[in-house]
Amino acid sequence: MEMVEEDALPIQDDLDSEDESPYLRRQKSLPVRRSRIPRRARLALFLVGVLLPVGLVGYGLATFALTSPIFVLNSPDDIVVEGNHFVSRAEVLGALGVPLMGSSKSGTNVFRMSLEARQRGVEALPWVRTASITRILPHGLLVHLMERTPVAYANVGGHVSMVDEDGMLLEKPDNGAFDFPVLYGLDNLASPDDRRARLALYSDFMHQLQVEAPKAGWMISEVYLSDAEDLKALLINGHQTVEVHFGQSDFLDRFRNLLALLPEIEKSDAQPASVDLRYRNQVVVDGRTSATAPGAAAGSSSGDGKE
Repeated sequence: MEMVEEDALPIQDDLDSEDESPYLRRQKSLPVRRSRIPRRARLALFLVGVLLPVGLVGYGLATFALTSPIFVLNSPDDIVVEGNHFVSRAEVLGALGVPLMGSSKSGTNVFRMSLEARQRGVEALPWVRTASITRILPHGLLVHLMERTPVAYANVGGHVSMVDEDGMLLEKPDNGAFDFPVLYGLDNLASPDDRRARLALYSDFMHQLQVEAPKAGWMISEVYLSDAEDLKALLINGHQTVEVHFGQSDFLDRFRNLLALLPEIEKSDAQPASVDLRYRNQVVVDGRTSATAPGAAAGSSSGDGKE
């Protein structure tokens, strides 16, 4: 029996080839819509609709901040002082120069005052190293201080005061207890850089001997800085007092040499007034007798090998 063949389904490729035009068609361009408002008009609208309201709001806020009694500083309680140990609160308030009348009409607006000028006034106080001032809204000031750190007493022109590492002379505060040597020789130094250099020499000396000297029973009473190449110190141990020339370096090693040679020195001179440790191989006592340093060959007392 003969089977009837079904019509073959068209192949997909054939359909695509039939539907596809043999000619390339130009795509239709889309129209670009342009604003009918001119550029200048848009700019004017932006100025009127955005910038002008913002400016008016800013002007209103500035006027409110400068004229409202809410922002008026009128009481000492509105000022907070931090970081002061030796500077009194009254000194800080006086250095600020802010009139505090207790009334919002006679007080000072916190936005009208110059914080830089107030800061300079506070930093003019001798004990103040740096100061920072910030506003505390709505009506207050925060004054944070970094005070100077004294390193010694200084005898300048017969007056004993305290001195920090920058050479700033400070009056001793009533609420402080200090145990420092007395420095001599700073009054002859007019240059601040020279004064700082001598104080750096002193700080190095104290740093090297701060543990060893008390451990050995010696107290550093006075330090002489008039000679940049020879730091002299007056050492006290009970009833024994001796002036020692330490030079300008190797302070700890020279102090140890002194401790090792003191028994020998005391045999020749029961109370040596001056000991010079600046020589490489010897210790000169009172400028007339000498002792050999530990581990070194004996040398003459003429000063050869001086460092």
